[in-house]
Amino acid sequence: MRKNVKHLLAALALAIILVPAALAQQPASNTTQPAPTDNYVTEKNFKSKVFEIKYRDPSSLASVLSRLTSGFKGAAISSNTEFKTITVRDFPENLTTIEEAIKRLDTPGAPHPNIELHIYMLIASNTGGGSAAEVPAELKDVVVELRNTLAYKNYELGASVIQRLAETPRGLEGSGTAEVLGGAPGIASLSMPYQYFIGAVSLVQNAGGPPSLQIGEFSFSAQSDRDRPKVHTALNIRDGEKVVVGTATIRSRALVVVLTMKLVK
Repeated sequence: MRKNVKHLLAALALAIILVPAALAQQPASNTTQPAPTDNYVTEKNFKSKVFEIKYRDPSSLASVLSRLTSGFKGAAISSNTEFKTITVRDFPENLTTIEEAIKRLDTPGAPHPNIELHIYMLIASNTGGGSAAEVPAELKDVVVELRNTLAYKNYELGASVIQRLAETPRGLEGSGTAEVLGGAPGIASLSMPYQYFIGAVSLVQNAGGPPSLQIGEFSFSAQSDRDRPKVHTALNIRDGEKVVVGTATIRSRALVVVLTMKLVK
């Protein structure tokens, strides 16, 4: 009995020794965790500068200039379209390089002349009442060529449209109504709604000469009670040039579309 008591006391003493040791190995619940470090590097040698942009688009220019930055953390370049500015934070030598690049790139673009496209809708026939005198004077030489090329001898003006253009990949359209007289027994007068579309307009510089107008898509269509003549093509036309774009049949007559182009400075 005395031996068992002795063993029990020894076990209790060992437990008293091990419990504090185990508690010492566990982290205290109220231990303060270290604050996460900020991965944003602040470079003491960085400087900031705001550049005023006069002619170019700030966002497009900033995209080009971004390759001139140091690439260090904390370096930054941003643009503001409203105030036309570019703000840069970087090493002084990078700011100097970017400033020199802005002086070279922020320059006025080449002036783009206004484009004046004149669209003529001619009606060709052999029995119509129209005559060459009714065709605009600037198209008299065109009518002579048409008479030598087509099987129609009479030409009259159905519609005339002056359309101002600018270089653009987008298209523009217009519409109107042409009144075409019959002019002979059995040939009815026509009231013809028409519409046109001009797409993908650009000026092409020609070596040693004035630029020409490139039209990626041009269409002109009209409509009568039974006919829907349409001309559809792409073309190039030079300043002052007259181009017969195409012809389309209207029963015993034909629709002829002629374009002239003028660059307005």
